[in-house]
Amino acid sequence: SRNIKKGQKISILSDTMLKAMFQNENRIKYSAKFLSYFIDVEYEDILNNICLAKNELDKNNENNKGERCDYVALLSDTSLNIEVNNNSSLEVLERNMEYAHRLYSKKIKRGEENYQYTQVIQFNLNNFAFKGNDKIVDIYTVTNDDNIGLSNKLIFVQIYVPNLRKKWYTKGMKSLSEEEKYILALVEMDLDKLNDLGGENIMDEYVKEAEEVSFEGGVGEAYDKEWALRDQGYRDGLSQGKAEGFSQGKVEGREEGKAEGISEGKNERNIEIAKNMLNEGIDINIIIKCTGLTNEDINALK
Repeated sequence: SRNIKKGQKISILSDTMLKAMFQNENRIKYSAKFLSYFIDVEYEDILNNICLAKNELDKNNENNKGERCDYVALLSDTSLNIEVNNNSSLEVLERNMEYAHRLYSKKIKRGEENYQYTQVIQFNLNNFAFKGNDKIVDIYTVTNDDNIGLSNKLIFVQIYVPNLRKKWYTKGMKSLSEEEKYILALVEMDLDKLNDLGGENIMDEYVKEAEEVSFEGGVGEAYDKEWALRDQGYRDGLSQGKAEGFSQGKVEGREEGKAEGISEGKNERNIEIAKNMLNEGIDINIIIKCTGLTNEDINALK
């Protein structure tokens, strides 16, 4: 059960909460503040000039199902896209890249002799972190081997929430920057843990309003439904992943949960294979190549 209890609020990592707090004209100050930490525009200027845009992408053809970004806003000639990702599936990450490219080519300004593609900055709020990467914020642009930029029209900002939590747990709240504290205010569910946030007033405003919104009937019901679909998709994907080691999504609303389940199913299957190979005395380097497990993983199985 994902029911919210007293002393908690829904995390922005929930699609329901992102919609309630960011995709709402009356609460646009919260997304404007988030964006101000990453783009070279003052918060007040963003607040006064940003406008929410249609988050449904144009169909490639009439038979395609509708696809939606989690959040899209326009600031001057820049599209600002926020995506929430709750698993590290390559399919999900590549889908987000596709969304950014489609936004990039969607709005073209044409003059008599030239044309200009829209700049797109995509922010990925990732509820996962890759092994070996301890960065909280990692920014990608189009560059060559000498790190010389080809274009500034496509920028990807990867935010790894587990790395933020790790810094918070090991070094304390005082070690966090204002930017990191604000992200924490967005994602953390336990209100007691946010008591010593000590950030700007808008952080406190967000936490207070997010708590109120979390217990509104419509939001609470949508949140419960979201997690019911995610959990069912996880179970479906885990079962299929264990049996086959792969799957393709069946239902749009269950895509992320299924991908997570499939990933775990694959991992469990590879662990069983590694155990059997160890029992047969097969060299560890061969096991690593066959299963994708690390040397540490295999040593732990001995």
